[in-house]
Amino acid sequence: MKWLYTTRQGDTWDILAHDIYGSEKLMHILIAANPAHANTIVFTAGIQLIIPETPRVNSNSIRAPWDD
Repeated sequence: MKWLYTTRQGDTWDILAHDIYGSEKLMHILIAANPAHANTIVFTAGIQLIIPETPRVNSNSIRAPWDD
């Protein structure tokens, strides 16, 4: 199930992924679900983001896209 999140001033993809999924390594899931904001580094307040369901994997085994 997906849900919506309204950003607060200063939110970033990695912080959101850590707070939502427990690992900043999963920020690519949030970015893929919100392509209109993919180039945003620091959010302003009031942006609605789609938050996909929490992945059912061990986040310790996931490599971040930049680790290749």
